[in-house]
Amino acid sequence: MRRRLLAGFFLFALALIVVTEVPLGLSLARNEQVTSMSELQRDASSLAVIVAAGLNSGRRRGLQLAVSRFARADSAVVAVVSAGQVEAAAGSGAVEELSDIRTKAIIKSAAAGHTSGEEGSTDPDDDFLYVALPVATSASASPSQHQPDVVLLVAQSAAPLHARIRGHWITLAFFGAGMLVVAGVVGALVARSLTRPLEGIEAAVAAVGAGRLSERAPIGRGPAELIALGETVNEMADRLEELVHTQRAFLADASHQLRTPLTALRLRLENLDETLETDQRADLAPALAEADRLSRIVDGLLTLARTEGTRPGREPIDIDAALRDRADAWGALAEERQVTLTTSSPPTAGSRHLALAALACPGHLEQVLDNLLANALEATPAGGSVSLSATRFGDGIEIHVVDDGPGMSPADRARAFDRFWRREGAPHGGSGLGLAIVAQLTRMSGGTAWLNAAPRGGIDAVVRLEAR
Repeated sequence: MRRRLLAGFFLFALALIVVTEVPLGLSLARNEQVTSMSELQRDASSLAVIVAAGLNSGRRRGLQLAVSRFARADSAVVAVVSAGQVEAAAGSGAVEELSDIRTKAIIKSAAAGHTSGEEGSTDPDDDFLYVALPVATSASASPSQHQPDVVLLVAQSAAPLHARIRGHWITLAFFGAGMLVVAGVVGALVARSLTRPLEGIEAAVAAVGAGRLSERAPIGRGPAELIALGETVNEMADRLEELVHTQRAFLADASHQLRTPLTALRLRLENLDETLETDQRADLAPALAEADRLSRIVDGLLTLARTEGTRPGREPIDIDAALRDRADAWGALAEERQVTLTTSSPPTAGSRHLALAALACPGHLEQVLDNLLANALEATPAGGSVSLSATRFGDGIEIHVVDDGPGMSPADRARAFDRFWRREGAPHGGSGLGLAIVAQLTRMSGGTAWLNAAPRGGIDAVVRLEAR
């Protein structure tokens, strides 16, 4: 946001400078040109009086002297042309200028009155400013003379004019650059004063979202709107902290209050088992199973409650090692149920083992695999198999837990991650929280979990994590 504010302020200042300085520069250039032409015309008019006096008096020899003095004083090219013949000429390049076709045309056009302007080539510094004046003499003053036969041409290099114009543009450019620097500094200060409170508020909101509920937005100087926003964020954080602490305290008290009577109930039921007759023990077994199920539900709810509202940092996890570790942990139960539990290692390149690493919260992947393996072993009949595998897929790693169970319909697979949901015909004793815990832990690790239909008719539970 700070960059956008600074860029907007800078572009506004640039547009303002361009709109202001370009017309000013054009106006200065036009004034310089008008001033130079006016001075040249004034000098040419003064010289024309001298030339006319010399021609009328017949002192043509003194004409060259006057023209030479004027040319040296004004660094100009001066020529007096009478009836197509040069009467006097002086100045650097006078002969070349008079031989130029454009110069001849300028002299010829003086018949209609004095002519002035700028002529030259593609290089502006090679241009010249000129004034061509008809000189009134006694010979040309007769009524039968329609056109004057004497013309005074005064030409000056345009290089000094263009140098002054460039000087104006350079001055304006430096002034504009200085103004842009000032505008940049002022814009940076303004943007910082606006965005610094927002950065503090953003950091506080991110901290609260990550579970650090004690963080608060700094309230200091700044616009009144941002101060009000910071106060609102802090009030929200206060309420969230109070609500979460109340919930956690309730869960802690509830777990303590529930665990104690459940443990006592199970002990009493187990003690009764020794005093009951054989036919009565059949009625006691469901009661023990329900006590176990209640304990699992309490444990599952506590697990979900602990994970909600917390965001531990992710770390690189060796997927291959995690799969082997959980396979070893569940191998005994799989053997007891006559289920084959297999793992597949990542592919190899020649003799080099290609290890797979993913980002996950510490301990979460193990819990996820435990829940998925428990469900898979529960659903797989004796003689079936459960496989653990991991593959790289794009920028992520997919972990598959495939069983040989009865499978699930697409509608059931879509609802399987809902809390307390259990499909019809599911084995008795489940809590309905296993897959909900899987989804919650996977989401906290920045991944996703879903169920697919396995090729052999069972379930393919997929967990996708970001590759390291």
